[in-house]
Amino acid sequence: IELRHEEFGSTAEAMAPLTTGELDAGSTTPNASLFNALARGVRLRLALAGTYIERGTNYLPLMARLGPDGTPVVKEIADLRGKRIAQNQRGVISEWALDRLLAEANLKLDDVEITIMPFPDALVAFGGGSIDAVVMPEPFGTIAELRGLAARIRDAGDVIPGGQVAVMSFSERFANERPEVAKRWAVAYLRGARDYMDAMELGRDREEIVALLAQMSGFDASLIERAGYGAVRRDGRVDGAAIEAMLDWLVARGYVPQRPDLAPLLDTQFADYAAAVLDSRR
Repeated sequence: IELRHEEFGSTAEAMAPLTTGELDAGSTTPNASLFNALARGVRLRLALAGTYIERGTNYLPLMARLGPDGTPVVKEIADLRGKRIAQNQRGVISEWALDRLLAEANLKLDDVEITIMPFPDALVAFGGGSIDAVVMPEPFGTIAELRGLAARIRDAGDVIPGGQVAVMSFSERFANERPEVAKRWAVAYLRGARDYMDAMELGRDREEIVALLAQMSGFDASLIERAGYGAVRRDGRVDGAAIEAMLDWLVARGYVPQRPDLAPLLDTQFADYAAAVLDSRR
């Protein structure tokens, strides 16, 4: 397989070329934008599992600003009432996690003040005292800790374990017209995912894997070593139930007015093929 790497400013920007078949495979994010596009008739295959939320990985923490005395301004969920909380956008998994955390203290999203900003800007806002908390992915949570800006209070894994953060999607053209290439691509993807999980969970070839992550992300290797991590399923299968659960929440919140039917889009053949090939090599 000859690979040509294409970079986009966001996963949403990959939707158009995936739909037309100009892009064969790309990372997509289960959120309001994706589901609304699918409801409008956009076609693609949700082919392989990307990052998901797992208990104990500390990947998507609730961070609270440190006050002048060096202690967090939010010590428990009930303290969030009336606080200024940053979100990178509406209708995303971090907001779903925040909603579930608030519910533990009988609070709702309407009980807090939401401010929309990118995660790097939230670090600056912590320093200036203009926000009190944010549910943010790693390594931003660790950066906030190392800079003495915020403390880790809870983690999304406590309330939405299994939540699917990303999905590797195939264009319809790629899946239909070049299925054998798509299957071989899936083998390479899942092999990389398993090597990654071996490094994170078992320490196998960890230094080499962390170095690759640092090279691709632009973050320092020492930061990646300290930070929590997003898990990837070793069988490669997209968790349809987890995606449907998030869709339920998005529909209930009014973010997705017309519910798309996900069943025809969840295509496990590529993950199953890749897992079978890799398992046969053990």
